[in-house]
Amino acid sequence: MIRGSLKNLPLTDMFQLIANTQKSGVMTLTRHESRARLYFQQGRLSYAHVTPGNHLGEIMVRMDLLSFLEVQEILKRQRTENPGTLLGRMAVDMGYIEEDDLAAAVELQALEVLSELMSWSDGAFEFTAPEPDATQTPIGEGIDALALLMRVATGIYEYGNGVAPELVFLKAGDPTSVEMPQGGWEVLGHVDGRRSARSIAAELDMSERKVFHLLAELAELGVLEQAPYPADEPLVLVVTPSDALARLLRLTLLRAGLRVELVEDYDRALQGIEEHHPKAVVVDDSAGAAWDVVRDVRRSGAHGHLPMLLLIDRPPRQSLFRPLPRAETLQKPFHELELQQQVGRLLGKNF
Repeated sequence: MIRGSLKNLPLTDMFQLIANTQKSGVMTLTRHESRARLYFQQGRLSYAHVTPGNHLGEIMVRMDLLSFLEVQEILKRQRTENPGTLLGRMAVDMGYIEEDDLAAAVELQALEVLSELMSWSDGAFEFTAPEPDATQTPIGEGIDALALLMRVATGIYEYGNGVAPELVFLKAGDPTSVEMPQGGWEVLGHVDGRRSARSIAAELDMSERKVFHLLAELAELGVLEQAPYPADEPLVLVVTPSDALARLLRLTLLRAGLRVELVEDYDRALQGIEEHHPKAVVVDDSAGAAWDVVRDVRRSGAHGHLPMLLLIDRPPRQSLFRPLPRAETLQKPFHELELQQQVGRLLGKNF
């Protein structure tokens, strides 16, 4: 086992050491509330994830490899039948995607995870021997770790300057009169004078860093100009203990032009409401405590009338002795548009 601090040994040095010596094992990094794990096989990167952070299901929805509904179906089977099995591996076994699709999604996730980790100037790390009973790493040759590191370094250099996530842009000059950057046309197609940069990024198969950079570049070229008003994006609080579902819900609500804050602990729901002042709350009932959250909110004086939506596995059962508190429900699995429309009704918006 190797342990250390990122202040004394940067991640890039550890990464190169593992790759050059063809080590196999698991690198775990922790910083404040964040935790990342990188799996190596003979110096090649097999899989990488960070919590809180992107999830493989979210990545595959962004890449149009899986639908919002299909990821929910996989998560349900994963929870009830195959705990510990990688979501992507189950997607292949269920016939939703091919091996090449899984490899592409895993590589994109690793690229985004490593890009985030490169911004960590402090934190602790440890490198341990491979876990003999590990089931969460995909089968395959893995990713060239040094080549991935070079791509990340290039991306950080190229996309270092970007716009603030909350800014709104208007179309201005003629895009055919300038040399558009790669990816510029895709970004331009989603600019409508209403959506924030954050919401636009949720629609594209690009990292947020790249989208924010392209918006800045298009503004510099005169193709776009910053709007003089903020985005009308109400904030929705999402409460769920599932990292995978949290990221999935965040993605679809961002696509609907909403801001999202995530809370993973039911006991912290009221605290999250006090801190973020949401316009609506979405609570996932996968752990069976969602109705208790609603009761707590309804009993609170300041937030008793806050619109709430529960994501449930089965229809609720009323009881004469303890009637259910007031809340809208949506039974899982559901389509992306169903969630957007129901949350929209809570907010008085049409999607």
